[in-house]
Amino acid sequence: MELSVLPCLDTSNAQEVTSEGRGPSTSRPLLTVFDVPVPPDLRRFGDTVRASALGNPSNPPIVVLGGISANGFPSLTPEGSAGWWSNLIGQGQSIDPRGFYIVGVDFAADDSGTSAPTTAEQARVLAAALDSIGIDRPAAILGASYGAMVGLALAEAEPDRVSRLVIVSAAERPHPTSTAARELQRRVVALGQAAGCGEEALSIARGLAMLTYRTPAEFQERFEGGIADDGVLSGSEPGAYLRSRGQAFCSVMCPGRFLSLSASIDRHDVDPTKIQVPCLIIGAESDQLVFAEQLRTLAERLGDLAQLHLLDSLYGHDMFLKEAERVGSLIAPFVAGEE
Repeated sequence: MELSVLPCLDTSNAQEVTSEGRGPSTSRPLLTVFDVPVPPDLRRFGDTVRASALGNPSNPPIVVLGGISANGFPSLTPEGSAGWWSNLIGQGQSIDPRGFYIVGVDFAADDSGTSAPTTAEQARVLAAALDSIGIDRPAAILGASYGAMVGLALAEAEPDRVSRLVIVSAAERPHPTSTAARELQRRVVALGQAAGCGEEALSIARGLAMLTYRTPAEFQERFEGGIADDGVLSGSEPGAYLRSRGQAFCSVMCPGRFLSLSASIDRHDVDPTKIQVPCLIIGAESDQLVFAEQLRTLAERLGDLAQLHLLDSLYGHDMFLKEAERVGSLIAPFVAGEE
């Protein structure tokens, strides 16, 4: 696969933000926001994506990518608020922008919900972002869930772009059970769109997805089961939680974009034997979306290049978000080359 090389952007109009809010500062790492042109043959997934770079460009670069609902601001948003992984990425955290040049990138998607990119195509968009920001040296890639799939795809296609690869809760290809669950979610959303209630359908699909992200043990600990009366749509404690998560999801995702990125997960397929960079694999034994056995297989196929850590966690697939300190204690020495 050839990765498109685009000229560096004119950053004179780039937005600059610090963790104290808008505007430049000499005391805090600077956040710069870029609009990155998508390679021309991938424009069905949008003309541009946003990317961000936080910290000193002379520091070692590290790209941070999350799940399909994550954006290009893992530590700090353009508004100056905390990013989606700020309990891992930020000043005083495991990955500190005072020691790294932290890059985040939005995922490309077909917002009409018609077509889905492969993770290899998503890796080409990531490569375009690195070119646009001006990163011409190998970067560490820290990917979780879908972002780790994109990291694997980039490391397979262009190993010279990657110095180290952190793979959190992702495998070389999707598990059939997980594909089946996502296909049902997409059918719910497509049916809702056809009925004129796409957002409600998306909220339901997100609730179904949460049942694969978390564990029965957590639900047992947090909620009472059952419903209180004879109404067939009577609410329950866990149902109220899933409804709230679904509504929150609709604030960051539209139905068409969800269809595109959900299907992209199921198009993921890499050959680990072609990856020639050091890899750190982290997962949860309780993950019901990317199973521990898949990570063991991935580590075996990567061979001596791989370290594997499977953690006991109440939180399943969402372990990397809920237990960032544990995850960070493994990631920090690896990306620093201290392992």
